[in-house]
Amino acid sequence: MVELLFLSIFGFAVITFCIGFSIAQKGIKKDRIDLLCFLLAISSGWWSLFFGLVLKQTDPDMAAWMRTVGMIGVFALMICITYMMVYWSGIRGRMRRWVIGFAWLGVPLYPFTVQKSNITFEMTNYGMSYQMSSGIWSFAYTLYYVVVALNMLFLAIHLLRRSIRRREKIMAHNLISCIFIVVLGSILDTVMPMVGISAFPGSTIGQFVGVIALYQTYLFYKKSQMNLENMSQFVYYSVDEPVFLFDEAESLCIVNNGAAVFLEMSAEECCKLRLNEIFELNRDVFRFQGGKNRVEARCIQNQNICSVSIDKIYDDYKDIIGYIVIVHDITERVHMMEKLDLEKQRADKANEAKGVFLANMSHEIRTPINAVMGMNEMIIRECEDNAILEYAQNIRDASKTLLALINDILDFSKIESGMMEVVEEAYSLKAMLKALEKECSMRAEAKGLALKFVVPEDTPNVLLGDEVRVRQILLNILTNAIKYTIKGSVTMTLSYEKKENKKIQLIFAVADTGIGIKEENIDRLFDKFDRVNEEQIHSIEGSGLGLSIVDRLLKLMHGTVEIESKFGEGSTFTVSLTQQIIEDQPIGILREDKKVHEERTRYVPQFIAPEVKVLVVDDNRVNLTVVKGLLRKTRMQITCVLSGKECLEAVRQEEYHIILLDYMMPEMDGAETLENLKTMSDNRSKDAAVIVLTANAMAGMKEMYLEQGFDAYISKPIDGTALEQLLMGYIPKEYLGSPA
Repeated sequence: MVELLFLSIFGFAVITFCIGFSIAQKGIKKDRIDLLCFLLAISSGWWSLFFGLVLKQTDPDMAAWMRTVGMIGVFALMICITYMMVYWSGIRGRMRRWVIGFAWLGVPLYPFTVQKSNITFEMTNYGMSYQMSSGIWSFAYTLYYVVVALNMLFLAIHLLRRSIRRREKIMAHNLISCIFIVVLGSILDTVMPMVGISAFPGSTIGQFVGVIALYQTYLFYKKSQMNLENMSQFVYYSVDEPVFLFDEAESLCIVNNGAAVFLEMSAEECCKLRLNEIFELNRDVFRFQGGKNRVEARCIQNQNICSVSIDKIYDDYKDIIGYIVIVHDITERVHMMEKLDLEKQRADKANEAKGVFLANMSHEIRTPINAVMGMNEMIIRECEDNAILEYAQNIRDASKTLLALINDILDFSKIESGMMEVVEEAYSLKAMLKALEKECSMRAEAKGLALKFVVPEDTPNVLLGDEVRVRQILLNILTNAIKYTIKGSVTMTLSYEKKENKKIQLIFAVADTGIGIKEENIDRLFDKFDRVNEEQIHSIEGSGLGLSIVDRLLKLMHGTVEIESKFGEGSTFTVSLTQQIIEDQPIGILREDKKVHEERTRYVPQFIAPEVKVLVVDDNRVNLTVVKGLLRKTRMQITCVLSGKECLEAVRQEEYHIILLDYMMPEMDGAETLENLKTMSDNRSKDAAVIVLTANAMAGMKEMYLEQGFDAYISKPIDGTALEQLLMGYIPKEYLGSPA
């Protein structure tokens, strides 16, 4: 009987030790529950082993020593199972601290429960047994055991109550069963010895059965955890993107549902395919450096365009054991990009056509205006009849207005198509302001308005910036102020503020006493083709583009414009621009106190050059007449031809100092003519300056002409004074004379 019972208990110990070591072999550091289950199994085996040794003893002292060592396993078991129940139940707060704290009371209780004075050993039919003497320590031990059992039961019930998932409810029921088994087994060697009955090794049997049940619960828990931690398997099969798994030999092993749908085959049929039977790509795509490779390929099965992502799979020894191939169907995206590219090409062609249209419009409109303004200028220069001169002056004013409207439209079109450029050069602020004052004063005097320029004398004069655009901005604002002012004055006040790095912020405030702007219309001022207060200004000429151009130009130059206006009383436009200071020389007095605009004076050429020969080439006879008439009083020898071919013939016969060459001509344009002039061997005018005449005033044209080899550029309609100034730079000084 004794031998059989000992072997049974020893067998229990061995089995529980094996359970503990199997848990340890899998790795007890991965999860806290692994460590607890390992300690729990070792504690149970420890108690079973030493209780079995107690049964084999014949010496009470040796039996007492064996029990003392074995009781370590009992208290350790109580602590471990408490921690495990707390972890599984998820209890928090004060109750958690109470349950764990009470379990640890077994540590100070242990020395008193193993004292010899509290235990009496005796030999029974099933071996050495013992009885506990009644007293405070035996009562405390029993109370400890009962409370710990009740705590564990409470935790199991708490887990059952809060369980939502079926696996949690199964775990809760298993734990309750384990607790009852352990408690019933412990009654035989815990409660019975207190009432004078020798202890029977029931706790070892109960603990063994309880540990087996807990181990099963532990395995069930780990299986549930494995399912949660390896959700990648579910993701792999449920994800919509096609996923292929190849082994290290590049053979297809597994496909997910997305791949089967993508190929329109079953998973079994897919796995029969080789890589080169699925995609049109080189098998060397698997032989790449790094962890990932992405290539584009076409699917053979459905001709879809795909982005294929290839990831290497490594084992614990860093050897490649396979490849995961994820396919992204980009067919629609590629087609969309192709469509967008086609639309872009169409937009580029439309933009190019717009540029060509603007160039043609510029040429077609400026050519007749050149004839009108040129012929009219000759009338003003030569006519002595005051009535006719008044008519001619009206024609010149109307022509300038028409040219300004055309320039506004072309400028706005250039800005919108991104063809407008800001070209910074050194310029004189004083010269620019004087030119503005002279030009605007004529318009102001015609309406009986006072025009005032208030400029600080210490303002730096020589600046770096785009003088043409600055002048255009100010001219638009000044002419607008004059147009919409019936009586009173227009005043431009300049102030400035010096910045770091020799920069200066110029502030131009243009104030008028005009009709003003309603507050609700101020935001509309910079809209294209929009004219506010139309009922009041319908008789005033304008395109509605001037202020829109001002706004766009200021944005290009990183400037600002602000407006203050009171309807019926006047407006103030404030322009702020930053320029670079080239020289600190002050601007001084803008002008002397005298009339800016004098009565018409007789035209006098800036020079005479009777010995200079000029060849003018243009396919329009009127333009030839205009140029010849504008230069007649310079006494230069003017020869006119109607084509590039006639130009080449003329330079073979005569040596010219200057060639004025129209750019847009039939059969042979200006660029072709210039190229022939440079290459022909019998050209007697190789040293002549070739100046291009063009009605194309688009942005970038001047630079283009100079790159083609022209010496200079002048746009139509031709200003006689500007033409004379340009020619003076190319006429040898010995040929220049002063007019009488």
